[in-house]
Amino acid sequence: MSEPLATIFHVSDIHIGEAGVTVKDLKKAISSIEETAASSPSPILLVTGDLTTEGLREEYEGAASVLNEVTIPKVIIPGNHDERNYGSVIFEELFGDRFKTFESDQLAIFAADSAEPDNDSGHVGRVKYNEIRDFFNQAKNKVKIFALHHHLIAVPHTGREHNVVEDAGDVLGVLDGARCSLVLNGHRHVPWMWRLGEMVLYNTGTLLSRRVRGAMTQLHTRVVLSPEQVSFTLCYKNGKERLFAESPLRI
Repeated sequence: MSEPLATIFHVSDIHIGEAGVTVKDLKKAISSIEETAASSPSPILLVTGDLTTEGLREEYEGAASVLNEVTIPKVIIPGNHDERNYGSVIFEELFGDRFKTFESDQLAIFAADSAEPDNDSGHVGRVKYNEIRDFFNQAKNKVKIFALHHHLIAVPHTGREHNVVEDAGDVLGVLDGARCSLVLNGHRHVPWMWRLGEMVLYNTGTLLSRRVRGAMTQLHTRVVLSPEQVSFTLCYKNGKERLFAESPLRI
């Protein structure tokens, strides 16, 4: 197998403000990621939303006190909990735009805010479709990654699927037409991978929330991208790791 192109440390659903979730816990988790990143090729921290529980300033400031100190490249977008109490205004103040792009020699990431105020369902919106197409079409031979908080395909073992992105079919059509390689999201607190044609869709678990399902526990995912494939390794809060899935990757 060829040498890795890049390593994405995929974090989601931190939920600062939830009972039992502390800024100290977040600092410990992020410090562990930074230690691993120091020996990883082209590391990137990707945070796909729900930094907070109620979108309150004190929750945001707690998350920002850790995440804004990270020295590796990072992409941070909000989730539905971050939109509560009009928290998107505070998100923009502390973390910048709710829609972000990132490019390197190997990667092209389009990260979308799929959350809406007072609505746990997700929505990307057709006003963004041409922007997504144009961004990926000019990326040519890079790994094309679309990131959002909500899931585009239902995740097993997570209950009734009323929070799938409302315009999921249209978004999937846009992404496939633009030859997107990989979709990364959070929201359901359960890791899972789907292949849809040549596109890989991956849902990571929760970093710190105690609202986990079955025997699952808190974790983040180390996503290693190579020219031929992508691998997903679950990195648990207790320090253990497990290879979860591998898949061919189109470029």
